[in-house]
Amino acid sequence: MTHRGATAASLLAAVVTLLAVVGGQNTAVLVASATALALLAATLRRSAFAVLMAGTTVAAQTAAAARSLLRDTAYLPQRDPDAAGRPHPRAPGSNPATV
Repeated sequence: MTHRGATAASLLAAVVTLLAVVGGQNTAVLVASATALALLAATLRRSAFAVLMAGTTVAAQTAAAARSLLRDTAYLPQRDPDAAGRPHPRAPGSNPATV
C-alpha cells in the first residue's frame, strides 16, 4: 500500500469511527477504531522508515562525494614537459651573443 493509500484508508476509518459513535453502534466503533489505529501505526512506521532512509542516503552521498573529491585531487594528471608542441625554455647564457 502506498503512503497516500494508507493515509486515505486511515482517514476513511476515522470517518467510519465517527459515524459509528454518532449512530451508537459499539461493535462497529471497536472495529473501526482498531482498523484506524492499525492503519495509523502502519503509516507512521512507513513514514519513519522513509525519514531514516532519506537521512542515510544523504549521509552516504555526502561521504561518497568527499571520497571522490579526495580521490580526484590525489591523482592529478602530470604534464609531460618534453611533449611535442610544448615550448622548451633555454638555459640562461646559452645565447652566444649575450656572452
